[in-house]
Amino acid sequence: MTSDHLGHAVSVYLRRIRIDNRYLLVFLVIVALGCSTTTPVVYHDVFLDDPYAFTWDEDERGRVWLDTDSFANVMNMLESDRPALNLYRENVTYHKVVEFFARVAGSKEIALPILYHADRNDLPLTLVFSLVWVESRFSPRAVNQNPASIDRGLFQLNSLSFRHLSVEDFFDPEISAYHGTNYLRGTFDQSTDEEMAVAIYNAGRRRVIAGQTPSSTLVYVDRIMRYRNDLDRDFEKFIRAHFPAPTV
Repeated sequence: MTSDHLGHAVSVYLRRIRIDNRYLLVFLVIVALGCSTTTPVVYHDVFLDDPYAFTWDEDERGRVWLDTDSFANVMNMLESDRPALNLYRENVTYHKVVEFFARVAGSKEIALPILYHADRNDLPLTLVFSLVWVESRFSPRAVNQNPASIDRGLFQLNSLSFRHLSVEDFFDPEISAYHGTNYLRGTFDQSTDEEMAVAIYNAGRRRVIAGQTPSSTLVYVDRIMRYRNDLDRDFEKFIRAHFPAPTV
């Protein structure tokens, strides 16, 4: 190779390095922008192919500026028909709602699936958590032996009503919350009020509609509603402590 050929080859190589470096710089800029953490990323409302699956981003959700207008809006939502559900859906208050119900249930692992699937079915959060408390005391391994069937898991799903589930499925908090809230949504759609919906969840539609609700079911409904009233009061107190009403 002559010196002219060598010089030309070196020149071409250097130009290629400069071009490659420009591409590399553009690539790095794109990656940096794509990985930016300045914009909240909300995953907890995303449905995946797995019907039982749910995801959330605890670090990103709720990174918003808290001003007096935000606090005033929180106070307005506390006066709504379903304050816990409405505040769960807001970035400003999402984390505190999760914190409250995690304390109620004993852990986030139990609370998060219940919250997610209650929200998905548009159900009042305090009512759903009250039902789970009466059913299982938030124990995913709870078992109740009936004469002809077995109730298992957080929502005490019945082995005859959910024949397609395996034993371990019943004890999975996500699967139990998925089916339990779906079933409760169905009872709401067949009812005129919350008490009736909860009664159907326990005793079945036929007996309740026929006016033959068992006395044990009436006690069951009363326990849920009493616990729910306490939960509503505690929830309001908790939220007001963290989002005080703005002074005029």
